[in-house]
Amino acid sequence: MSSSDVRDTAVNRGRIKDAVRNALWARTAGRCTICNRRLLGDQRTYLHSVLLAELAHNIGATDGDGSPRSKQNDGVDDTEAEENLLLLCHDCHKIIDNPDHIDFFPPEKLREIKESFERRVEMVTENGGLTRTAALRIGCLIRGSLAMASRREVAETLLAVNYLGLVETQRSGDFACRINGSPGGRGFWEAAQQSIDDTIAQVRQAVESGDVDHISVFAIASVPLLVYLGWHLDDKTPTRLFQKHRDQFVGWSWNDQGNPVDFEIVAPEDDASAEDVVLVCALTSEVTHSAFPSAVDGAPVIEVRPIEHSPGPNLLSHEQSLANFADRWRAALAMAESRFPSAKRWHLIASAPVTASIEAGRALVRDIHPPVTVYERTDVAYEAVLEVYEQQAPQVPSQPRRR
Repeated sequence: MSSSDVRDTAVNRGRIKDAVRNALWARTAGRCTICNRRLLGDQRTYLHSVLLAELAHNIGATDGDGSPRSKQNDGVDDTEAEENLLLLCHDCHKIIDNPDHIDFFPPEKLREIKESFERRVEMVTENGGLTRTAALRIGCLIRGSLAMASRREVAETLLAVNYLGLVETQRSGDFACRINGSPGGRGFWEAAQQSIDDTIAQVRQAVESGDVDHISVFAIASVPLLVYLGWHLDDKTPTRLFQKHRDQFVGWSWNDQGNPVDFEIVAPEDDASAEDVVLVCALTSEVTHSAFPSAVDGAPVIEVRPIEHSPGPNLLSHEQSLANFADRWRAALAMAESRFPSAKRWHLIASAPVTASIEAGRALVRDIHPPVTVYERTDVAYEAVLEVYEQQAPQVPSQPRRR
């Protein structure tokens, strides 16, 4: 065996910082930068896996004749820096430093190999694993008790769809909005809107800082507040809605069994003089037109309803059904704009599940659509309870461009 085959590859390795070692392992995914061999776990003794990794210098660690590529130093000051090191298996380490082969591996060639390999690892792993998401939980009082998705329910639901939520601080992991009081109480709607505003402001701050780039919504509230919440969310930050199902074994997960539901738009003829338009969403139950308030008497009505299905509380069990509704609802709003261009106000009356109510609000476009009055059903009629104006709410901005 020649002296070149037994060269001491451990020279000066003790000076390499742990942070540098960890960074090299992370950037290479624990594989040899040259041959892609796994460096831990492929070989085992009786008790444990065998570590096959070695840290190799591009520009040698010393200035002597036996230090590979040291005479080709083109400006490297710190030979123990991450940029000058490669994570290799023993065989590849021996090959690049062997005097008979070293001319095939000049510094620029090793840098090219290192950069190409680490870039490939980044590309392969970028979209793998769990998607980080921030949970937005909205709850309200039902018969005196708070109804709200628990942290455990949220965590289990997200994990089932390969999402990672409820992590780190409140600023980036969990945003909870508790709506107190009852719809019949004094100042309830204003206070509830303020609670939503305050929570959305926290979400907006997290989005602007780059802490949040995806939102998962778990909400329980009345239809008008859900519409108001959806109006805040819009389409700029990727958002996924989860539906609370009556089946306790389904919980908040979507049950994508069977065929999704499609929807149709029922609308009257054009009327360029109409100043009010009623937007009806009949999904959970039929919307009784005779219970409309007198303020909208004679106004044209545009209604979105299911095709070949009767409205019911379990209509939206399939997530694609929600997507189909959102598509038809946006088409209905576009129809309201084109057929009734003189409308100064829209009136939204809905009997819809949580997710559809939120989607109804997300479709409202600031600075384009007229103000929208949203109604709540009472024992005898529909009552106007809140108004959505484009200048009121702080919207959730688009996520910042990462550098």
